[in-house]
Amino acid sequence: MKNFIISIGRQLGSGGKEIAEKLGELLNIKVYDKTLLEVAAKESGLDTTVFETADEQDNVGFFSGLFSIHGSMGDYMPIGDYMGNDKLFEIQSETIRNIAERENCIIVGRCAEYVLRDHPSMISIFITSDNNDRIGRIMEKEGLDYEKAIDFIEKGDKRRRSYHDYYATTHWGEARSYDICVNSSKMGIEGTVELLYNFIKSRFA
Repeated sequence: MKNFIISIGRQLGSGGKEIAEKLGELLNIKVYDKTLLEVAAKESGLDTTVFETADEQDNVGFFSGLFSIHGSMGDYMPIGDYMGNDKLFEIQSETIRNIAERENCIIVGRCAEYVLRDHPSMISIFITSDNNDRIGRIMEKEGLDYEKAIDFIEKGDKRRRSYHDYYATTHWGEARSYDICVNSSKMGIEGTVELLYNFIKSRFA
């Protein structure tokens, strides 16, 4: 069997990152979240900040997000020393495929379930949560009041949906786009981790 890959999409404030980290510990595999951007930067020769600026942002690939690139870029140097978000996504996608080829892992966000849609040993997961739980997490994590936390969540979800749906033919957060969707509020973080762990073990037994 090829390396198994777990891709995790998540609503902002759903606890998706924490769930991914706990699953990674149980499965003894690496979790790629922001670290994937560092790998993409290293493999392409670009600066990490270039990927961070474009990461899961709204309206990607249209008229926003042309980045000035300095230094030696090899084959990735575009005309006029500028690189658009579409090219950055292409480079990032290649990094995702390279990682999937060489190791078992969990990849959080970055359209990984779409990029690896033809991978024979990939499970795609989407984590959602009740609004009150999401708001509470964001209030605590970001130090925001109730109204600002709501605004933060709405904008964050909009960015993720716009990013995903621009590059993928599937729809962000839509059940049929994933193998399994879980509401983390129903069983809590630990209960959700246990459920997903058993699902993954059963799938790759």
